[in-house]
Amino acid sequence: MYIKIFNSLMTTRRTRNEIPSCNLEGHIARMTSLLQEKGGNHLTHLTFLKDKEVFWNEEQTVFILYKRFANKLIVLGDPVGEEAHIYQAIKEFSDYGRNKGLKPVFYQISPKFMQHYHDSGYRFVKLGEEGIVNLQLFSTEGKKNGKLRTSLNKLSRNGYSFDVMLPPFSEEVLSEITAVSSMWLGDQKEKGFSVAAFSEEYVSRFPVAMIRDSQGKLIAFATLPTNYKGTISIDLMRKVADSPNGTMDALFVHIFNWAKNNGYEACSLGMSPLSNVGNCHHSFMTEKLIHLAYLHGNSLYNFRGLREFKDKFSTNWEPKYLAYKKTALPIAFVQLLLVINQNQKAKNTF
Repeated sequence: MYIKIFNSLMTTRRTRNEIPSCNLEGHIARMTSLLQEKGGNHLTHLTFLKDKEVFWNEEQTVFILYKRFANKLIVLGDPVGEEAHIYQAIKEFSDYGRNKGLKPVFYQISPKFMQHYHDSGYRFVKLGEEGIVNLQLFSTEGKKNGKLRTSLNKLSRNGYSFDVMLPPFSEEVLSEITAVSSMWLGDQKEKGFSVAAFSEEYVSRFPVAMIRDSQGKLIAFATLPTNYKGTISIDLMRKVADSPNGTMDALFVHIFNWAKNNGYEACSLGMSPLSNVGNCHHSFMTEKLIHLAYLHGNSLYNFRGLREFKDKFSTNWEPKYLAYKKTALPIAFVQLLLVINQNQKAKNTF
């Protein structure tokens, strides 16, 4: 019933307030140049999914990635670019939305710029926490990491190997990666917006970490984008169904060692949704309701399992928030879920 209501709302609003599309393809080179100069964040590699639109501030020094959905402009993460212009960019984007009769919602913002959102009239609700591995502190030593060592040693004894390949990739390598991805995906549909989706074009932009069996067959891979500020992310992860237990543990540990040896300071594991939200007596009522979803929603999404997996590696956790103005939060959350779960069309040509 609720989905029908929201779909009706989406259709009605779209016909009233169409926003001219800002072709992301034509902005990729300029956005990449700005990322290389100023650095990005744990989400900016998702620019290259090309499923969003881009808003530039008046001075063309900051960009904001967003997607129009119903009466919302849903922004992915913090604005990117010249930090001295972030506050003004948030105000300009807010004015842009107001002039169109639409409500900006900033998804997965960091604490760093919260004062700017606050001063622009936004409210906040915590969404979860991003797991971060300090590569100088991470170690597989000690009793706590015994299972990680066991996984590494078992795969090594059985002739499994690890490697990181840099683009451009041969047709043979792309074919191998595509086959593993297809097997992992099965009958599921790709997600998007804040979640990486497979395409040959997308994976070809990043280094790819790979584990092969003793016969040289690819059994698992992960793409490794950078934020251009000393942090690498474990992004799109896929493995074959019959991979040995501990394959992903071993893949992660190998990636940490590779990243450390290549001068990176940290590795982002992405956000664990609903993690450490609403578990304090003084939390907002909305956050307490989110906490109930975390405790009892595992049949729909393995919230606790994801947190526990990342907790094996993370040395610290950074909170992520939703910044919003006057809006019905339950509707906003449903709209976010619909945006993330929209069917993604794979783009396998260059």
